[in-house]
Amino acid sequence: MNSKKVKDEFLKAVKAYLDGTADEAQLLFVEEYFDLFQDSEDIFESMDSIEIQNIHDRMLWNINYEIEKKTRVSAGNMKTARSFSKYLYMAAAAAFVIPMSLYLYQRNQTKFKPVNTQQIAKITPGGNKAVLTLANGSKIFLTDLKNGEVANQSGVVITKNRDSQLVYQRAATSPSTKKITYNKIETPKGGQFQLILSDGTKVWLNAASSLRYPSAFGPGERKVELDGEAYFEVTKNVTKPFLVSSSKQVIEVLGTHFNVNAYTNEPVVSTTLLEGSIKVISPFANTYKIIRPGQQSSIYKDDEPEIKVKNVDTDEAVAWKNGYFMFEKEELGSILRKVSRWYDVEIENPRGEKLNKLLFSGTLSKYSDVSKVLRKLELTESIHFKIMGRRIIVMQ
Repeated sequence: MNSKKVKDEFLKAVKAYLDGTADEAQLLFVEEYFDLFQDSEDIFESMDSIEIQNIHDRMLWNINYEIEKKTRVSAGNMKTARSFSKYLYMAAAAAFVIPMSLYLYQRNQTKFKPVNTQQIAKITPGGNKAVLTLANGSKIFLTDLKNGEVANQSGVVITKNRDSQLVYQRAATSPSTKKITYNKIETPKGGQFQLILSDGTKVWLNAASSLRYPSAFGPGERKVELDGEAYFEVTKNVTKPFLVSSSKQVIEVLGTHFNVNAYTNEPVVSTTLLEGSIKVISPFANTYKIIRPGQQSSIYKDDEPEIKVKNVDTDEAVAWKNGYFMFEKEELGSILRKVSRWYDVEIENPRGEKLNKLLFSGTLSKYSDVSKVLRKLELTESIHFKIMGRRIIVMQ
């Protein structure tokens, strides 16, 4: 095979490697012979230095990981790991092996165990997924449900529109009733959904969250119960306060835009205001705070249930709704919990708190493959990741 074809095949494998779509043969090809190709002429002229460094970093981590894994098994395996590592570094200086590397790539085999034979699964981002539970207990899976009428209960018509929103509307000829029936919408990990309540209030529900609400609001207050995270655009009604009850707090508004993060596995419940004003109530401390646009209230679960208020960048709080991960000196532990919820993956962090306290800043599309998100974090050179199936292992 000519040298141009060699380069083309190798660069194709490199692209798949960086995208997280490489098959086993491509993994072997890139990881075992990267240094050989890098030393050869101008094969990497079409790649920037960051992409090349990404490959270096990932392969170095893979080599160290395999060595550490082998040393934990037995002294005999440690000898194997050392000889394997030595072979890789010796191979980097042998430019004449390039034709042989292509030959081994085509045969999908090699005379020694590769650094990493684990297929890197392409973990795709979440999407519009949710389950609706009606007042009678029946469940409707909204993910693949066709647009149109979903249900009709107590004179309220529930439809799924072409924007994948769940819409509640009281039928024009519906009988007047004082009985309030409740529905519940739940998003799984890797899911999100939008709904419009019977009063016109719009709600964006983030991954691994749930909202319990009346199918039609009664004559008094409008009250919903949130577990997880949601963004609200509340229809103004000065005679009917809108209440959001969540862990450690109750929010009272008349009509405004705000975001609530109340996941049970987060150390703090936070509410961020974009428009108007809201009252954040701490029932346990028997106190409340009024917050203004650009402010965020926080109640720390492990401390006294007092309400703390600070000025924040509201874009960061609602980035998830707009399709982004946005971090500003955010701890790795918090970032990885977001990644876990959105990509529906299990994250293992053997180093625990030491790594969780690392701070990161940046903005990333949450519709990228998870490997791209992790690679951005790896650019700091303070942390590395290994993807195994739907598990992400955190390494330093």
